[in-house]
Amino acid sequence: MLVEVLLTRIFDVILWPNFSFMIISSAMFGVGLGGLYEVLRPLPPKNTTPALSQTALLFGSSIWAVPLLLNAIPFSIKRAGQEPFAQLGWFLLVYLVLLAPFFLGGLCICRVFAGAPRDIRRLYFWDLSGAAVGTASLIPLLPLFGPERLLLFGGLAALLASALFSRSGRWRIVIAAVASSFVLLPAWIGSPYLTLELHENKREVQTAIENGQLEFSRWDPISQIAVVDQPAHLADPDDPGQKHVAYDGGTQSSNFFPFDGDFAALRRELPRQLIHQYWQRGVLASHYMHRDSGHSALIIGSAGGQETKAALMYGASDVDAVEMVGTVVELARGRYADYIGRLFERPEVHTHVGEGRSFLRASGKTYDVIQVFSNYTSSSAAAGSGSLTPVYLQTVEAYVEYFSHLKNDGILQINHHTYPRMIVTAAAAWRSLGRDRFRSHVAVIERGNQEESPDYLPTLLIRMSPWMPAEIDDLERFLAFPADGEATYRLVENPLDPSASFLPDAFYAGELPPEILSAARYNVTAVTDDRPYFNFLHRSWNRLDADRASGLNFSTASFLNSQLRAGWLPTGWLHLIATSAAGVFYGLLFVFVPLCLSKVGREKWSGKGSTLAYFSLLGAGFIAIEILFIQIFMKLVGYPLYAVATVLTVTLIGAGLGSMTSDRVTGPGSSRWYVPFAGVVLSGLMIWVAYPAVSARFMADGTPARIAAAAAMIFPMAFFMGMPFPLGILELAAKPRGAIAWAWSMNGLFSTIGGGLTVMLSVWLGFRGTVLVALGLYALAGGALWILRRGNENEQSEFDEQPQWLGQRTMGHAGVAAFDIHH
Repeated sequence: MLVEVLLTRIFDVILWPNFSFMIISSAMFGVGLGGLYEVLRPLPPKNTTPALSQTALLFGSSIWAVPLLLNAIPFSIKRAGQEPFAQLGWFLLVYLVLLAPFFLGGLCICRVFAGAPRDIRRLYFWDLSGAAVGTASLIPLLPLFGPERLLLFGGLAALLASALFSRSGRWRIVIAAVASSFVLLPAWIGSPYLTLELHENKREVQTAIENGQLEFSRWDPISQIAVVDQPAHLADPDDPGQKHVAYDGGTQSSNFFPFDGDFAALRRELPRQLIHQYWQRGVLASHYMHRDSGHSALIIGSAGGQETKAALMYGASDVDAVEMVGTVVELARGRYADYIGRLFERPEVHTHVGEGRSFLRASGKTYDVIQVFSNYTSSSAAAGSGSLTPVYLQTVEAYVEYFSHLKNDGILQINHHTYPRMIVTAAAAWRSLGRDRFRSHVAVIERGNQEESPDYLPTLLIRMSPWMPAEIDDLERFLAFPADGEATYRLVENPLDPSASFLPDAFYAGELPPEILSAARYNVTAVTDDRPYFNFLHRSWNRLDADRASGLNFSTASFLNSQLRAGWLPTGWLHLIATSAAGVFYGLLFVFVPLCLSKVGREKWSGKGSTLAYFSLLGAGFIAIEILFIQIFMKLVGYPLYAVATVLTVTLIGAGLGSMTSDRVTGPGSSRWYVPFAGVVLSGLMIWVAYPAVSARFMADGTPARIAAAAAMIFPMAFFMGMPFPLGILELAAKPRGAIAWAWSMNGLFSTIGGGLTVMLSVWLGFRGTVLVALGLYALAGGALWILRRGNENEQSEFDEQPQWLGQRTMGHAGVAAFDIHH
């Protein structure tokens, strides 16, 4: 589990965030493939212990080799267009590198479970408990050791397992020698092992590192942070250079701009200094409108400090600067504090490490300005990465919170792509608060030369009181003042002149009419916490042109077209297409190959179909609940990292305890076999019903209280979720050898398929609707177990009715099978 979660973070950095789904898929497939291998080539009972030790040694070696192999394989998505066959070959090699540890680890666990099915309750408890420890340990250990050394620790842990499995002193000497080489070789190999290299030149970060411009690097649990020096352009005498703060290898970015702390001089020289101190003019807009009034501001995503600097330059008296990545806050207040003019040490500024919405929930303050300047970069937009990533800062519920924390003349400023969808979402929130005439409160600013350079960061300004003519005139003067080297800007949504604006009135009504929704060639519906996929925009396989009737402006059309591969395939759909194709292929592989080629597949034994269905449903249901709870409880917990850690740790520990104590509920011969399934469904329905009220009650409390509330809701369901798997394994104890391995492989396969289907369903049904589907999977699993148990009971009844001499022969065959499995 440590390797799986760690590799998702590694691929966020060296490639793109959308590859994290491939890690999960390859992990589940590898685990299932280990079971399939055991089905096809089961070990003789006498070889089980030595084979476990050898497999664990190979498992550890495959983990240790991951950094070295990833650095050696020159796979790059961007080069796939120029060298498609070569990059396809490199991709397959990367996939094999990722598959190997999970295949070997899954084979180890499968052999342990198959070798001692009567002890499955205790074994499953320790399996899940170990997974919980591996997940939780990543948070404190990643910043201390980095991913390369953590993979080394994972390899050493596998070698320890190999030693524990072994009964040979000579073999343990071999293991000790391999462990020594694991520790010593990285120091001898040096950089090719100890530093993971970028495979993509995101925002020129790879080039800067190769040129020796890297000044700082750390693996924060939220994002890997690198600071590279960007020297001044010789052609521009006013350019002082800057420090590029790269999140996850350049997937997202910020900048530390050199500043001496003289705000009066900066404001006076703004036409000459603007492009050397700010991303763009839009950063200043809301603070300019409240200039010299001693306004209060909330900055969500304070990063390198440019928004905070804009607020202070225009006389803000109180600034709350919230940033999720603690390392960036530490750099801004420490190593680069003098470089940026000690912005975050001024008495007017209060820095907070956290997530913006959770901070708002706990805050009783109202502000003159709330500012959110993007949470993506142009590189991630063009790559299509994150299209299925929840964006909780762009939902109806988020806008309700923004509006509820603004003063009567306060301004909400958001710079993000696809302003028509932002307006539709904000209008729904405005309407839910009982307000009307939303159009008179909204202004949108875009760059003027759209055809040459589409504006992926338009400025949305929503004023709580209607815009007045004098204020619009003032805003247009702000847009018109000359600045050296900067693009021109214009008002594309004028609240005082709808006829000169791009969007029709329907976009401001709070609910789009069905005819616009059906005619729109992209997804323009309001985004909610239940369906927070703001970036999932594609509804067409074709290139798009601007269309006022459906609210498709030029920059949005350009944004969507940039994500097409080969001119027709939306990048955001690649995950769904690949998951569907892989599910069909692997399903055929895992079902028909054992049926045709394995002994257990060719033999006739009762319950074969119900066994496969049962463990498939469990795999899909378990992973669906985990994925859904991470997304659902993120709203309550607030901080995404804590939400992931809370859900996974509580689910795994609760399921482990459920497995350990399941014999008291569903002991041998018990008629209460249905209790775990009823418990999962009923506790899940209780969460479904109670979550809105519980989250509303605890949202304003501190982080520990919110985590405790989430854990208290999750634990009962997790407890029951730990019972069905060992219950099913016990039903297979007397089946032909290989049945348990086959069940294990199907469980792993449908964990892979279930993860993909959960994402797809949550896009169309929402999280709450998909939770009901996941609970339905557990109900169906209960039905499959009932069929399996009836078949076993009928088989036992037939055995009891046989003549004694025939019963002895039959018992001998079944007894040998059971003995082989147990030993």
